[in-house]
Amino acid sequence: MPAPPLRAVFFDIGDTLWHAQAAPPPSAFRKMAAGRAAAFLATNELPVDRADDLARIAWTSLEYAMRAARAGDLVEPDYSARAGAALREAGTDIDDVTAGRFLDAIYVSGVDGGKEPFRDAAPVLSELKRRGFLIGSITNRAFGGARFRDDLRATGIDGVWDSHTVSVEVGYLKPHPAVFQHALASLSVRAGESLMVGNSLLEDVAGAARLGFNTAWRRSAPDAEGVTPDFVFDELSELLRLPILKRAA
Repeated sequence: MPAPPLRAVFFDIGDTLWHAQAAPPPSAFRKMAAGRAAAFLATNELPVDRADDLARIAWTSLEYAMRAARAGDLVEPDYSARAGAALREAGTDIDDVTAGRFLDAIYVSGVDGGKEPFRDAAPVLSELKRRGFLIGSITNRAFGGARFRDDLRATGIDGVWDSHTVSVEVGYLKPHPAVFQHALASLSVRAGESLMVGNSLLEDVAGAARLGFNTAWRRSAPDAEGVTPDFVFDELSELLRLPILKRAA
């Protein structure tokens, strides 16, 4: 039985559509985060003199929780609760909701974080849209919502999307099947009618292939063994020459 024609193309974001080669050094990140922390703490009548320390504690709690989840059950952690517990242990009187807002305030993202789209990202997305494909994103991020959409807009890769599937909004991290199932449901397509494009063999290729997606891997340092994508490419523009992407169903 022939494979169904393609209807949708889903993209990972980080190191697939944009990269951080222009990211500031860690010291600059810490300085930006500390400045944002001080402003937030002052507004919320919390100890401004510990801004740098509290920003570090909150962010470390997020990173530790995400690493543990990726190595474990892939359930997206409650970052607000983790940060709140860490900050209270450090002697700060803060509730989980405020701790979540504090994390959002100190998060340096998008253009501020040195994110730049690959030079062919916007043209490729626009051409695939012109050919009639539905375009979606599937990404692991601790912050979604307006912040994520604003970052796409600021880097010039917005305006083409039909759906966004962000791990923190779904409650699971790639390669958990729930993330990919959410993406398929968002566009009312089947896995066999979809192509997943990403730079991670583990999170993007293996995760999607398990559900029956077609897969395209942006060649990078392999993070899994025994995973064979359907297509391999180095530059996004190469996607436009794939027979499977000549036109949408």
